[in-house]
Amino acid sequence: DDKNPMHILGDDTGEHISERRMSFCEFTVQYWAWKNWNADYYGLCHYRRYLSFSQRRFKTDEYNMIYTPSLTPGAKKRFGFLDRPAMETFISGCDGVVSEYAEVSRIPTPKGKQKTVRAMWEAYDGEFLVKQSIDLLFQLIDEMAPEYSQSAREYFEGTVHRGFNCFVLKKELFERLCQFQFPIMFEVEKRLDTTGYTQTMKRTPAFLGEVLYGIFLYHITAHEQWNIQTCQLVFFQNTERIKGQVDLLRRYLWDKTDRLLRAVAAPIFPKGSRRREQLKHIFYCTTAARQRGVAQINEK
Repeated sequence: DDKNPMHILGDDTGEHISERRMSFCEFTVQYWAWKNWNADYYGLCHYRRYLSFSQRRFKTDEYNMIYTPSLTPGAKKRFGFLDRPAMETFISGCDGVVSEYAEVSRIPTPKGKQKTVRAMWEAYDGEFLVKQSIDLLFQLIDEMAPEYSQSAREYFEGTVHRGFNCFVLKKELFERLCQFQFPIMFEVEKRLDTTGYTQTMKRTPAFLGEVLYGIFLYHITAHEQWNIQTCQLVFFQNTERIKGQVDLLRRYLWDKTDRLLRAVAAPIFPKGSRRREQLKHIFYCTTAARQRGVAQINEK
């Protein structure tokens, strides 16, 4: 990202696929770590989602995530983000740490609640991806990684979803995950005609990478003997730096209002529905246009 005021080492250094950020999303970071960094364990959290290392259990939503309004100092402590010794002890005692699975029957889709992983993903046909890309994915698994073919079909006929690409894995497992995902994702990119795709659908390689992640976790837990532990997954509505108590109060008031509005709108715009996705698209486009206008005024 050109805007890097904190001078953080970016995924556009070394051997990288940073130019694919809009279609590969967080996978550009995963690829960078795979190709440029040597470690005993590799971990990925992203886009306001973090693994909770707290010993407490918290209430979760339909996606089995802990919804939290803002990333505050108190939240960092509550979810164990700052207790490095405890995290190191927990992680070093196992081969991997992943988020808990989500029951498909609870997850909203544009076509209502579904029963299997396959039905859940196919319900997003024309929203996140095209249905044919799932068939292509299975074809490529059979061609390029047939050792995962059985697990892929078992996982897709199952009733629990492993998603969001948040994990910590031992080097051996991390490298296997990358060796499984990236060749297939690159081939998907070559074979798909994305003409006319929406911006969301252009992220098809990333969505299918998430599917491959779920397949890989199923495979190593159902057909191999690894010590894989689970943590709850936290979703933060806002992760921007807090500018004092007034800003924090404003965020919480906005969150309460936002959740109330969402509850009122839910019967008309159900979660996962096409109407809701269209409304979100209009909102984001309007917000982006307003921000560009403010930026131009400031420049003048």
